[in-house]
Amino acid sequence: MTQFFEYVKMAFQNIKANKGRSLLTMLGIIIGISSVIMIISIGNGVKGSIDKDLNDFMGGQLWVYIDSAKQKENMLEFTLEDFEAIKEKIPHVKTVTPEYYMYGSARGTKLNDIDATIKSGTAGYEFVSPEPIIKGTYYTDAEVESCEPVCILNESGAKQLFGTTENVIGMPVSATIYGRSVELRVKGIRKDSSSALLNSLTGANSRISIEAPYTIMSNIGFYVEGFDGFYIISDSPQYSQDIYKATVSLLEARYNVRGQSCFLLQDLGKEADSITGVLDYITIFVVFVAAISLLVGGIGVMNIMLVSVTERTREIGIRKALGAKTDAIMTQFLSEAAIITLVGGIIGILLGIGGATGVCGILNALGAFENCTPKVTIATVVIATLFSSGVGLFFGIYPAKKAAKLNPIEALRHE
Repeated sequence: MTQFFEYVKMAFQNIKANKGRSLLTMLGIIIGISSVIMIISIGNGVKGSIDKDLNDFMGGQLWVYIDSAKQKENMLEFTLEDFEAIKEKIPHVKTVTPEYYMYGSARGTKLNDIDATIKSGTAGYEFVSPEPIIKGTYYTDAEVESCEPVCILNESGAKQLFGTTENVIGMPVSATIYGRSVELRVKGIRKDSSSALLNSLTGANSRISIEAPYTIMSNIGFYVEGFDGFYIISDSPQYSQDIYKATVSLLEARYNVRGQSCFLLQDLGKEADSITGVLDYITIFVVFVAAISLLVGGIGVMNIMLVSVTERTREIGIRKALGAKTDAIMTQFLSEAAIITLVGGIIGILLGIGGATGVCGILNALGAFENCTPKVTIATVVIATLFSSGVGLFFGIYPAKKAAKLNPIEALRHE
């Protein structure tokens, strides 16, 4: 063991004596390791941010709908009584609401028409979005039942319609839906999402959002008596499957269609998991591409070590003449190669973590993500460190063998 540390000491001395060349030798390893660490860290951070955004938005949400073929065959439609039965009889159900998406335009005091998405449901629609109501209140079931022309605006929508979010409660909004006009009254303001991803998914970047009771459709000549789908908002995503099974059982009993698979489920929480799963594959592919630079770095280490063997031929001859064994010479050169790549790996890890922190900070500042934090695990650091040393050992074998096999007499003659 003492002899091994002596070899390591000699390796450090040789690296110190050739600082410039050693740094250039490490460069490929530094670039490779830092790239891998940075990509993994950013990938984990982005995945964590997206996962949080999607689970906040879709976690615990189930969309239950009727199979289109079975709908025609059995003349099925959901009713408000179905929703009440689900809320009363199935545990862990927070609320149930249908959803109607309509596209049109809206006008406020600024007197210009702005593209709008009108999302309508029952009072339970308040919980479909994770963002809170920051001014006013949400519409009630009583207002839904009485067809009250009230609405909830998002922050940016209020600013576009009125130029401000202050003192807009009770203000009129003229909405045009499918070419027909309806006068609404602002009852609440919902906070804008700070997530660029959610804004993109919900269309908030291109249209203002208006939430209103589904019964306002009667004010423009459309009367809704039944529904072909609805949201179930659960207390927690962990109850989703139990709630779905209980819901299907309840509905099949109510409509006497047991065993016909009329009712289907879209678990929005699982949709979020699928999206983040795709990110894992993308990260693995990009890491593989970045790791190619480690191969290039390893070849660079081998080339420099071969040059070192040639330059130190006489030194090797003297050591062998004084009794140094072949294994000792080989161990010395392998130690140098491993230490060069190990030091390069450590520098690469530090640069990778620093780079990932900087990139995530920029992404947060630009609003691409709400809270992207680079995540580096101990396992990643350990694997990167061992891998960089392994590269040195692998690519150092040939130069080390060449040095160990030198004939001492010929080596002493070398100038």
